Amino acid sequence: MAEAFDTKKYLEYLDKEMSIMGILSAVSVIAPGGILSAVLASDKSPANALWNTSSFFIVAGAVMCIVAALCFYRERSNLAWFYGQICLTEVLESDDVPRTRELLRQADSWATWWPYSWGFTFLITGFIEFLLAVALHLVPPHWSWFNSHLHIIKITVFALCPLIAAMTVGLQWYVLTYYRFSDHYWKDFGLDLIRRRRSVPAPHQTVYTRLQPSPIHGVGVFAIEHIPRDTYIFEPDDNSTVKIPADEIEALLSSVRRLYEDFCVLKDGEYECPTSFNQLTPSWYLNHSRNPNVAADDSLKFYAVRDIEAGEELTADYGSYSENKSDSEMS
Repeated sequence: MAEAFDTKKYLEYLDKEMSIMGILSAVSVIAPGGILSAVLASDKSPANALWNTSSFFIVAGAVMCIVAALCFYRERSNLAWFYGQICLTEVLESDDVPRTRELLRQADSWATWWPYSWGFTFLITGFIEFLLAVALHLVPPHWSWFNSHLHIIKITVFALCPLIAAMTVGLQWYVLTYYRFSDHYWKDFGLDLIRRRRSVPAPHQTVYTRLQPSPIHGVGVFAIEHIPRDTYIFEPDDNSTVKIPADEIEALLSSVRRLYEDFCVLKDGEYECPTSFNQLTPSWYLNHSRNPNVAADDSLKFYAVRDIEAGEELTADYGSYSENKSDSEMS
């Protein structure tokens, strides 16, 4: 009952956020529309003069606001997708608690909210363009140097605003993606930046596990220190993967085929594998359990589903992310 109550409350939150995204999208469209209508439809000299002196700033501001509207609409679509998936999981797969938990985690991650952040960046940039249009129009005539270089100043300022906005959204994408589950993502990004400038990180930093013989099967992954719940255990893990059709594996030697069966994830008829089996990281050595303490997200990144104590073996439910029968049927 507690799980259902928490899910219902979060669905109500998503519904409110979708309404806010709709309002922001409307504001981002109505505001530039009203400004353009005012300067283009007016016969009064101030409005005409503003358009004649700063028309490209006004158009640029309108474009930025429209881009902001698209970002807010994209965010609304993201939240609507999560809303629908959580509802379907609750109705059709009510016993699939890991799936529901993962959807809630992804919906709450900063990586899901990047269009929201971008939308405000473009919206603010658009209004800055509008303000610059007014400011340049109000430049006193006796500012001879300024007026003599007005064309160059306009081009420079006009180019800087979109450039700064583009750099800002790029930085936001990086921070919100790589610190997606951090509550203090900008602080963590700044601290990591300072540490990298001061010295090369020690190899043991952010390492929570090691390999050693397992009572479950062969070699396993064991915690070397306390791992808090929701921690991404093997980050950073930037090694790429490749997908190999399962039917191509059937013709290989049994000893080679066993590598794919033991270490790769089978999904939709394809094995997802490391680019080389010589590059296997500890995450590939997780043993199977029907009562796991580790789960995989949609990108096959593993996180702790509960607190894990030092010395405890890390296990995952293979069947929750792989279709390999030999994996899912293990006890």
